[in-house]
Amino acid sequence: MKNSNSCALFISALLLLVLCLTTESHAQGNPQRGRIAGTVTDAAGAAVMGAAVSLVDASGAVVGVVQSDTGGRYVIENIAAGSYALRTTKPTFADARQAVMVAVGETTANVRLEVGELAAEVTVTAEAGNVVDARRIDQQVNVVSENRIAERASEVVAQVADEEPGVNLQRTSPSISGIFVRGLTGRNVAIYNDGVRFTTSAQRGGINTFLNLNEATNLEAVEIVRGAATSQYGSDALGGAVNFIPHRPVFGDRDGEFHGNANLFFTSASAGFGGNTLLTYGTERYGLLANLSARRINTLRPGGDFDTHSALTRFLGIRSDIFGERLPDTAFTQYGGLLRANFALNETSQLIFSYTRNQQDGGKRYDQLLGGDGNLRADLRNLMLDFLVARLTKQNLGFFDNSAFTFSYNGQREERTNQGGQGN
Repeated sequence: MKNSNSCALFISALLLLVLCLTTESHAQGNPQRGRIAGTVTDAAGAAVMGAAVSLVDASGAVVGVVQSDTGGRYVIENIAAGSYALRTTKPTFADARQAVMVAVGETTANVRLEVGELAAEVTVTAEAGNVVDARRIDQQVNVVSENRIAERASEVVAQVADEEPGVNLQRTSPSISGIFVRGLTGRNVAIYNDGVRFTTSAQRGGINTFLNLNEATNLEAVEIVRGAATSQYGSDALGGAVNFIPHRPVFGDRDGEFHGNANLFFTSASAGFGGNTLLTYGTERYGLLANLSARRINTLRPGGDFDTHSALTRFLGIRSDIFGERLPDTAFTQYGGLLRANFALNETSQLIFSYTRNQQDGGKRYDQLLGGDGNLRADLRNLMLDFLVARLTKQNLGFFDNSAFTFSYNGQREERTNQGGQGN
């Protein structure tokens, strides 16, 4: 009964807030605002027609979407002054993202599209509440693009840390991992999903059992702040902060627009396979996005068919390949989905809903079995994640250019069985 009352109270408060902000927007009329305009060209300087140009604020709200005309020109009107990410997409070109500062009046931002890897690095994590160019800030930050996520994270999302300077990946077993930032992990590295705290300072100091339930195909970027970020993210962010940035739905034209893609993968080292399907639909008033994913990671083949960490080798001096070239107890299955919706209440307000559901089955603590301690049983059964975010964004609220009100629910569940207790 108490939970039901709390939920009803939150919904009532949210509806009241929406009503107040919508009413205030009509009462204020149209305060001083700006517009952003520019030209989209290719590497040779030729105009690019039909490029989709979207403006996104630091909270993830899409405040404007247009297409470039025959001369490559675009204009987004009626924008509150502030910092934004300008994203430009066009088939056959790499996506372009750049930080822009919109002022009252007109702001010019030209876009150059390249063929190949995304070059511009934009971060919303290094300076909370702002969109900035990662190359022009004092704080050290790694921005992992969508292409690199797809290349690296074939099994678990923590693999995005591979090859990143100042960042290390720890995998004590195939299904659970930790990201080290400047030698620290666990409670000393704050993990965020869409700007909402995923971990807490109460967690243990090592790996995170549920980190990899953040599905890699849900993400358009990962930002890693290296170095103490305690002033922005709390006293426990001594190593830094990691922010998973999910795909966002975009608005379309009056008749609505469908977009989507499907991907498959296979990895020989684990004989793993899987894929995802991402679909979006947008109109002038709302945007919807759905992503469904599934993967099966089979037993791992170590380099040279030999595992030096195996309990057989460490305790008995026997080669691990006595049981075959692949390591037992290293397989698992993961599946889930992401649903997101953006609703434009009026010119200055948006409602954003996001729900993630992921589950991991059949995982085992290989480091506590033959891969390390030599125990007989260390099962990770039915790891489940339910992650809900509801966010109301508002421009020109009183003294604030931009404001956001966020509610989140983070449910993490497991059924763990260990020899001699519950393990660690």
